Amino acid sequence: MLKILDLTPWLWLGAGAVAVSLLFWLPFVRGLTRDLGKLTRATEAIADGRFDTRVLEQRRDELGALGGSVNRMAGRLDRLVTGQKRFLGDIAHELGSPLGRMQVSVSILEQRAGPELHNAITDVREEVEHMSALVGELLAFTKAGLRPRDAVLGSVTLAPLVERVIAREAADDAVRVDLPSVLAVRADADLLARALGNLVRNALRHAGRSAAITIRTETSGDSITIFVEDEGPGVPPDALSRLGEPLFRPEAARSRETGGAGLGLAIVKSCAEACGGTVRFENREPRGFRAILRLAAA
Repeated sequence: MLKILDLTPWLWLGAGAVAVSLLFWLPFVRGLTRDLGKLTRATEAIADGRFDTRVLEQRRDELGALGGSVNRMAGRLDRLVTGQKRFLGDIAHELGSPLGRMQVSVSILEQRAGPELHNAITDVREEVEHMSALVGELLAFTKAGLRPRDAVLGSVTLAPLVERVIAREAADDAVRVDLPSVLAVRADADLLARALGNLVRNALRHAGRSAAITIRTETSGDSITIFVEDEGPGVPPDALSRLGEPLFRPEAARSRETGGAGLGLAIVKSCAEACGGTVRFENREPRGFRAILRLAAA
């Protein structure tokens, strides 16, 4: 009776069936999860604005069809955003000539008008200058956004480049530099200078010359991180995730006298990505603001 009820053969048979099932299904499940991971990483990259991201369309099932849809979406977004930036650049370029003529005309009018009109002419001149500055920022933003495919990456020594940027921004008395003299990154020199110039200008505008602005670096493996820090008021925490979006300004910087056009940090982001790097922004404790630009070491 015990021999009839012996379950050992059945247990071995069940274990063998489970083992065969695992051997059969494991490669399929691993391939499925691997391709799902690739799709997830690709969509995250596209969401971050890297519209040149593509997914291999090797599968012949629903995942393969989804990968093809993701690729077509990325291509369409790339053409849409690129076309939008070219459109903005064309408009800014076309506005440059009439604005230049307006500035000349206002200067002539200011010389010839009587004292009773000087206040009104000053207001007009300030408006024209503001429009001209906005057009200049639009041109810089569109050029930075259209340059990634044409960026010339090479070894750029940071110390002399930062020195030139600070001199151009007339900030020698406001910025403290803590950089090794021979440290070099892989970047496009013009784009990196534009990014750092905008970060220094942003710190001067919002924190002021007395706010202990510092440029320093840290090296970690094959990457170099550039920090541009100040001890100003920082930005509202809920605005940090949107910094770098074109035309976005935090509520605390809405006035055009202090807030600019909302393109400076967008230009920084475009330049960093064109150099193959990343940039992020955060508040410091107990107060202050920090931009963190990460690039490959040369």
